[in-house]
Amino acid sequence: MRIVTAVVLYCIALPAYGQSWFGLGSRAGDAPVVLTGSYRILGQSSNRQGTFQEKPPDFARAEFTPTMILFGIPVSATLLYSTEQRDIRQEINAFSLNLDPEMLQRIVEQRAFKALELFMASDSGTIVHQAMDVYDSAHVVADSAEMLVDSARVFAGQVSSRVEQFRKLEQMRSTSGSSPLEYVDALESLGLVSATERTMMWLPKVGFGTIFPTLTPLTVSGTRVEGTSIEWNPGKVFFISALKGTTQRPLARADGLRIDTAIYTNLDNADFGRSITGARLGFGAKDGPHWMFTGVYTTDDATAAPIRDSLSISTPQRNVLTSMDFRVEPIKGIWTIAAEVAGSITVGDLHAPKFSTDQLPRFILDLIDSSSSAYADWAGTASTSLSIASTGTRLSGVVRRVGTGYRALGVPNMRVDVLRYDAKLDQALFKRQLSLGVFVRRDQDNLIPLKRATTLTTSMGANMNISIRHLPYVRLSYMPFVQESDATDSVYAYANRTTMWTSATGYSYRIGDLSASTHLTYSRQETATSVASTDYSVTSATGNQSISFVFPLSLNLGLGIIQQTSASTEDATIITGDGSFAYSFDDVLSANGGLTLAFDKTYGDRVGFQLGITAHFEDIADIDLRAERSIFDERFTPAVLGGSYQESVFRVVISKTW
Repeated sequence: MRIVTAVVLYCIALPAYGQSWFGLGSRAGDAPVVLTGSYRILGQSSNRQGTFQEKPPDFARAEFTPTMILFGIPVSATLLYSTEQRDIRQEINAFSLNLDPEMLQRIVEQRAFKALELFMASDSGTIVHQAMDVYDSAHVVADSAEMLVDSARVFAGQVSSRVEQFRKLEQMRSTSGSSPLEYVDALESLGLVSATERTMMWLPKVGFGTIFPTLTPLTVSGTRVEGTSIEWNPGKVFFISALKGTTQRPLARADGLRIDTAIYTNLDNADFGRSITGARLGFGAKDGPHWMFTGVYTTDDATAAPIRDSLSISTPQRNVLTSMDFRVEPIKGIWTIAAEVAGSITVGDLHAPKFSTDQLPRFILDLIDSSSSAYADWAGTASTSLSIASTGTRLSGVVRRVGTGYRALGVPNMRVDVLRYDAKLDQALFKRQLSLGVFVRRDQDNLIPLKRATTLTTSMGANMNISIRHLPYVRLSYMPFVQESDATDSVYAYANRTTMWTSATGYSYRIGDLSASTHLTYSRQETATSVASTDYSVTSATGNQSISFVFPLSLNLGLGIIQQTSASTEDATIITGDGSFAYSFDDVLSANGGLTLAFDKTYGDRVGFQLGITAHFEDIADIDLRAERSIFDERFTPAVLGGSYQESVFRVVISKTW
């Protein structure tokens, strides 16, 4: 922590000594050594712990994400330190080092787009662009305009090489999924990429430390890994990716009481040590057309003893899975088709009895360790999307199936036992002043009939957005939702239907020297269940008015009403109000504050207010100080169950992106 802080402060101080070889920030220019990135330090203190929350009332976090570009070689680091770290929890603190050529590609891309904008805005750019358009148009009708073609060719030929390079940059900007690697010759001829950068962009992406690798959505995605990873996609032709590390460390159980209540106890789940190894290999571009294969091996510590709980027993597991995925673009930049199919074999208990049989091949028995707790299943997805910019049409469809016994320990919180269909259509009309959209989703579980019944969930919706210039905007949406069970036993049968309507309108305008905007929103939700006593509805209407003065002051006021009706509880009407202000004293210091009110005669009232001060210190720091106070008067629920309370929170955030 001290070393990283010292390095950051040293690098910030270097420009003061006129080191021309060093540059700080994205505007540093072409210095041999450039430091970019950001940092954020947050501290919070509160007089109470949040109801049913595990986050402590007082904590601090520090995040640093510096990137050092050494002669075109980008090396980035990520550091997270938090006082919330506990030995009885999985790791929160993190540190990683990354060699990321993709970051260099983004830098080169931004440099190219800036050069393209400057060229097109210049007189020569405008003249040349017009000349090339004349040349193209004349070339089409060459038989009837030979003289025009010759004239245009003479002029355009003098600058055709340079114009052609800028046209390639324009194509790179307009083509979805394009990469600077595809236009590196044009970039180099225009002096927008150095020889070192050209070489670096072809190197693999390497990560070490705390990483969050992604192979595919059905194999590894979103899990934290302590280890290393590599990804290489040279020329968007050949692709290889690999990772190795641990996803969780072994933890012993720790029992404790909540700080704010003696009724609920908190059990910190014990975990087994778990390691993961994975690889992905194939042809094509990761984000473009490709055909790839993936394999992942995840295992818990086989020597660990089962963890016994009053309700269940956790046992060490092993998971082996493989997948194949592809993506094609029948019409580049417009129509894409993608699919993935994966299979998994899981040993549910590494201590389970083993068996031997002639009914299975020897390699499968070795794969599952001949365990009697082994099971297998498969998952798959298929999707297509169509995007036509000229007509403003976007269409997408997805089918997803995840089997009941499918396991991917590298994808946290994956929902299994589900078959889902998704479809969505968005259409823009009248120069995007009118947009229409519809969607539908259908979920089904119980893919292998093990449950008493199958649950079908259907949701759909339609929306319309009208944004005519110089008129108020209008947004309308309608979304019905149905969840039903086909159980033959009336005890388990149900059909729940929820319908939501939402409408909103607003307009921004001027009153003399004042800038103002008015917004109105109305929504209603109705829910009907199989048990009439649980039916309810919620209706809300809100209005918001904002005003900005010539001097640096802006005000915002809001009023609303919420009506709740229920067949089993007393109806409630909630009146809400809020107000806020923001004032800038100068370019350095500004202040803001607000008040929130909610009055409910049935259940209780809530009052909250906050005051904040923000200070900007050039390239050193942005400081945000904020104090909040909440008073909640709950008439029915005891304080130990989240009822009445008074809470004060003080928060400070120091950050900067350079």
